[in-house]
Amino acid sequence: MRLCQQKILTFLCVLNNKTINNTEGVLRIIRDRYTVFANVNSIINSINCIIFKLNKIRKFKYTKMATLPPRKNPTPTRLSKQQNLTPIQTLLQMGFQKHRAEKALAATGNRGVQIASDWLLAHVNDPTLDECVPREYILYVCPTGPFLQALEDFWTKSRLLCGWNGAHNYVPHITLVSFFKAPDECSLQLSKALKQVVDMAGSLLDRPIKLELYMSQNFMGFFVAEDDANYLKRIALQYVKESANSTISLEPHVKSLHLTLAYQFPQSQFNALKTLVETLDASCASNWELRLYSRDPRLATKQVHKVVYPHTPHEIDELELRIGDYIYLNSDAVDSSSDGWAEGVSWLTGSLGHLPVNYTERTAESDAWTLHRVVQLSKSVTPSLTSAEEIDIVDGRSLSTDQEERARDSHHTGNYPEVIEGSSYNEESEQSVEKYLRKTLRPCLDLPTLQFNNNPNQHTPSLEISTNNMCSPQKDIMVEPIIAEAAKPDDTLSTHSIHSNLFSESTARNKNRKVYIMRHGERVDFTFGTWIPYCFDEFNNYVRQDLNMPKELPKRKKCPKGWRNDSPLTNIGLYQAKLTGEAMFDANVHIDHVFCSPAYRCIQTCTSALEGLKLKSNYPIKLEPGLFEYMNWHPEGTPDWLSYDELSDAKFNIDPNYKPFMTVDKLNECINETSEEFYKRNYEVLRKIIDVTKGNIFVVAHATTLDTCTRQLIGENPRNSDELRQVIHKIPYCSLVTVEESNNTWKFVEPDCLPVTHAKNPRFEWNVLTAT
Repeated sequence: MRLCQQKILTFLCVLNNKTINNTEGVLRIIRDRYTVFANVNSIINSINCIIFKLNKIRKFKYTKMATLPPRKNPTPTRLSKQQNLTPIQTLLQMGFQKHRAEKALAATGNRGVQIASDWLLAHVNDPTLDECVPREYILYVCPTGPFLQALEDFWTKSRLLCGWNGAHNYVPHITLVSFFKAPDECSLQLSKALKQVVDMAGSLLDRPIKLELYMSQNFMGFFVAEDDANYLKRIALQYVKESANSTISLEPHVKSLHLTLAYQFPQSQFNALKTLVETLDASCASNWELRLYSRDPRLATKQVHKVVYPHTPHEIDELELRIGDYIYLNSDAVDSSSDGWAEGVSWLTGSLGHLPVNYTERTAESDAWTLHRVVQLSKSVTPSLTSAEEIDIVDGRSLSTDQEERARDSHHTGNYPEVIEGSSYNEESEQSVEKYLRKTLRPCLDLPTLQFNNNPNQHTPSLEISTNNMCSPQKDIMVEPIIAEAAKPDDTLSTHSIHSNLFSESTARNKNRKVYIMRHGERVDFTFGTWIPYCFDEFNNYVRQDLNMPKELPKRKKCPKGWRNDSPLTNIGLYQAKLTGEAMFDANVHIDHVFCSPAYRCIQTCTSALEGLKLKSNYPIKLEPGLFEYMNWHPEGTPDWLSYDELSDAKFNIDPNYKPFMTVDKLNECINETSEEFYKRNYEVLRKIIDVTKGNIFVVAHATTLDTCTRQLIGENPRNSDELRQVIHKIPYCSLVTVEESNNTWKFVEPDCLPVTHAKNPRFEWNVLTAT
């Protein structure tokens, strides 16, 4: 059904006159074939309308020699009808239902018919498309110019230095009217009221707004001085009076007006944030503008993540990820996910589905809001927007009244096609998606530039996001992926840009010590779920049930119970580890000592990696229980790991003489350890390993190990449990990090080899082909 809809929707775009005959025939076939579907009635109506117009075009085309010449002055009534059609009327003529048309116009900031229709076509599978749930609006006054740049730099530095806090969730702002709900049909009224309020307020600000710095243990920000606060409050109060009616209830922000710099941050970060805040100079806060935003009501309780890697669904319940899209995620679902997958909602399509969280990264919630209107408050203006069109376009028309101002707007917007009005289609409508992203999102979003990507030699992967480009069939509307950092996948992994891995022998034997820390490979239990009951017979003999399962398992005393908390690797996991080892060998990585968690999956990973390094027989593995993962996840104590004799019988090269820094009994005393204690345990073990050895160290353990062993080593503080869960979702199987000592200081350096990336491959059931 979805494919049928897509095929139908493809023909509802601008039609090329050269294909009129074929187009009408195809439209008739589609109409006759799909009239049985009740939820495409509006599309059928649109097809009928197009066929009717095509008939008129053909009749004129083949009888033009016998028809009257066109009148120089069109009929006044016909001309007025075309010019006076509102966007909502045009959308209704196109066959869209009224409540859907109103929702589309509100969601796109009333920027015209074409953008609204694109939104409707993109949201054809949105389960809330027919729900009459009002959007939530908010009114901000936002800085621009040098002060905005300083705040954005502060945002970036504070996030990198101290992690995420509540202020990072929004653009820098002062709230004038808190969130209020309004029906979709009122969105245009709310936008126009903003300009009217500023005009009524009289003169604009001709000086900086006076801001007073305030800091406490849980809040940092600027409070607006009384005189300026009263000016802003009068604007807020007037806007409330202009906008309030029987269906809209809103109130001005009555608390002390302030611009938040940081809140909801750990007290341990206070001094670092304080140092950053003290570098801000509020005396340059001379440029301000009013901004009216709205958001999808589903966003109220969600985190917003931006897509950094595309994902094509392999299962029916998976969500397609497209570069430039934003995903609404439940924070609890992200934190509690055991496999790195969570359910989310696409901002671009409204569709719901599961996705690999590591293909996204958290961003400000306001990035997914719709910007409806911007009105300048300051005389000395440094606009945050790229053109006057983006400030003054509402409902597809300019609100500027001054002739010179309109002329200036026309000059600025010469690079953009005119917003489509009425029922006529613009010849450049294939750029409508670009207009939707640019006009609706920018400046509050920093999305990649949309291009018509026709370069056959282009190596950067691109993604088609629209089917509305019928005018130029040979051109696809493409979105270039955001240039991102190295891949951050989880169990499914992701793409990674190719770079050279050629290193000379001299650089490999660097005089600085290095520690290589690696996560284990793909594990059986996370891949197949509850596998033990299906893989062991009544005599507890292992029976392989999938080619990705190991051919055989070593003998152990408690079998099969012992495998429940001590899972083996899949064959893919073994191959991942060997590939990584081979890449380290190719990069001339030199290893002097090998340490490993006692978990069987880690021992297998370490052995396969050493095999790739061609060092399998050279370095016996030292098993260190202190490197084991978070004991809070193992309330029953440590798993029943394989003994030295059992591992030796399975041909693993284990060091029998190594005395661990933390015994198993001592580790079992850590069952109730906090996340800070867990960080301390892993770090202290690594610190002791470093102190008693010389040369480079290779450590194989768990996802957490890459952070818990290195965080304090490089001088950072331990993370709390919530932050830890966020981090491990971004550490896929066989991830490898390198820390290097230089002048008695340890720091992260770029790994010597590439990561390993592959797609998810669901299980095939052959008997699906026998179904009738």
